[in-house]
Amino acid sequence: MENRDYGDGTKKTLEGNMLEEKLLKKIKTINENFINLGFDLEEDLIELVTQREDIKDRIENTKYKKMTFSKDEEANSYILNLEDCQISFDIIEGEDEQGPWFEVECNIIFF
Repeated sequence: MENRDYGDGTKKTLEGNMLEEKLLKKIKTINENFINLGFDLEEDLIELVTQREDIKDRIENTKYKKMTFSKDEEANSYILNLEDCQISFDIIEGEDEQGPWFEVECNIIFF
C-alpha cells in the first residue's frame, strides 16, 4: 500500500483516507501479527478505522502490549482483542468462473 506524506503528521492512503502517521504505524504493527497468523488485513484495518471513529479511538488509546491476537481455524477468523471489545475479521473464500476469491467481514463485540 502506498502512502503520501503531507509533512504535518498525516498520510493519505491510496484509498484517500487521511490517517495520522502514529495510527498508521500502529495499524502496520497490528497487521504484522495477522500476517504471522496467515492473512494480510492492513487494508481492512484502515477501512475499519476510517468508518468507525469509536474503534479508531480504541485502537489509538489501547497500549499495544494490552492487545491480543488469535486465529479461529474453524471459523477462518482473525481476532484482535482490545481492553473492552473484540474485533474479528472473518474470511469467506470461494471460487467462481473467474477463479478463487475472498471477502472479509468484520464483526465487533463490546464487553
